[in-house]
Amino acid sequence: MNEPITVAGVEVAPGERRDVTPVASESYTGDRTTIPMAVLNGVKDGPRMFVTAALHGDELNGIGVCRELLGRLDPSGLSGILIVVPIVNVLGAQIHSRYLPDRRDLNRTFPGSHGGSMAARIAKLLMEEVVAGSNVGIDLHTAANRRTNVPQMRVHTEDERATELAIAFGAPYVLDATLRPGSLREVAQDLHVPVLTYEGGEALRFDDHAITTATEGVLRTLAHLGMIAEGPPPPAQPPLVMHESRWLRAERGGIIDLHVGMGDRVEEGQPLWTTTSPLGAERATMSSPYTGIVIGGTTLPLVAPGEAILHIGIPGEGWAGYEDDPSAEEDDAEDLEPT
Repeated sequence: MNEPITVAGVEVAPGERRDVTPVASESYTGDRTTIPMAVLNGVKDGPRMFVTAALHGDELNGIGVCRELLGRLDPSGLSGILIVVPIVNVLGAQIHSRYLPDRRDLNRTFPGSHGGSMAARIAKLLMEEVVAGSNVGIDLHTAANRRTNVPQMRVHTEDERATELAIAFGAPYVLDATLRPGSLREVAQDLHVPVLTYEGGEALRFDDHAITTATEGVLRTLAHLGMIAEGPPPPAQPPLVMHESRWLRAERGGIIDLHVGMGDRVEEGQPLWTTTSPLGAERATMSSPYTGIVIGGTTLPLVAPGEAILHIGIPGEGWAGYEDDPSAEEDDAEDLEPT
């Protein structure tokens, strides 16, 4: 039999679900800022896993995934402990922003501190109440605003346990990505807690395909860990592991016509997009310098020189790039350099 656990001062008995709302900070008006969490304590002993979403407040698909999971899972049929946090960046979600009101990126603030910034306090609460003591975590993301991602997992494949779980998750692609300083994934690894980063869809939208892929993936992971009796069947095609990726950028500004779609395989030399002026004169056609898979891209039809247009995952051996974070132009160039 399992044992009672305590999360944020609330005891949860075996076979019980308790919803807790620990205080993380306060708003400018003095209102308490709480983070909603659902704690499912299984009847039988087993691993402890967490699922987090909306570390970036405008990345909403993970909220939909958490809602689906909580509607399907019953602690009476669970072995171990599952903690679900559907909205970590509550203040960012309220203003439809990736960032907190002070413009800090929560996923660059871990492990946080009790006496630090608003982001640091939220990060510290999550570390103490959710991450510490867990055996594995799944962190749900989307692409940054004005971009979209094909469903994919991000792990550092040198971590064999994380890679095993990412493949069990069953998203179409697993991208080898080293750890960004201050990210949840980096700091959790220091505690020997592998965290799988899921990317799917775009910001400020519910994407049914991305939500379904992630929901089934979490259930497969739970089944792989022996926490539930059975998960969805594995996908027809096993995930493709890619150790390298590149963002391709516009050389000219104007109106862009993409010649490929998300998830398409492209060959070296294949035309990817054409940029024309507003008056219709052809300006430039970009051909692919790589053979690979389109795993992400812009959703805007208007581009300026240097803007990131398509993210190409490259199968085969290579180096691990930084975890993709194209929310700002100074970030999405860093992914392209070897570490």
